Amino acid sequence: MPLGRPRALPLRTALVMVLFQLRHNLAEDVCGELFGCSPATVWRYADELEPLLDAVLSVLAEQVTGQARRGGVLVDGFVAPVGERDAVTGLFSGKKHLSGQNVQVVANLQGRVVDVGDPCPGSMYDSRAFTESGLAARWAAHIQTGGPGMIGDKGYQGTGLITPTKKPPGRDLTEVQQACNTALNRIRAAVERTIAHLKNWKILKTGYRRSLHRFAAVLRTVTKLEMYRVYG
Repeated sequence: MPLGRPRALPLRTALVMVLFQLRHNLAEDVCGELFGCSPATVWRYADELEPLLDAVLSVLAEQVTGQARRGGVLVDGFVAPVGERDAVTGLFSGKKHLSGQNVQVVANLQGRVVDVGDPCPGSMYDSRAFTESGLAARWAAHIQTGGPGMIGDKGYQGTGLITPTKKPPGRDLTEVQQACNTALNRIRAAVERTIAHLKNWKILKTGYRRSLHRFAAVLRTVTKLEMYRVYG
């Protein structure tokens, strides 16, 4: 006879529940009502299965990132809301008017996610977050002279990325500069679509409620799930 307590949910159902919660960011009590288990069980399955999802999808993620290193890429950031946290400073983004984590995203020219950086405080500017998140080091070859190239918006000026030209004080941009800015912005629009797809995983959009120290792991898992959705 089998020993121990039976599992609250079959593995397949538990996995669907974990994915459902990441996608829709429902509270544990609501999710438990939908799947017929307690909020504590929802927490337990998230703790057990999310790291397994991360591990299983790591090979695909490495392949996607490796393929992207052969050509030019795009970068941009967004603030994932996490709310105010006791004894945690620097979360409030004056630009976005919310407390969150600055997430730096790398996409290929087709608008598909290929990497994300470690989360940074929401108050941090993109130019600094690009470095602090680890992306500057991981993609250093792209921003070197003769590299494949990495494009960002004006917030990344001074980082080595290809960025639009800012209007000089008291003068207008030349026609050539305006044309170049327009071309760069058209190309860069793809990374905004990438961010929109990532934020379809509502846990990154509608308010992350879990412990803040787990956010980086959740971000990695969601990124790999999005890669699987697109490339798998």
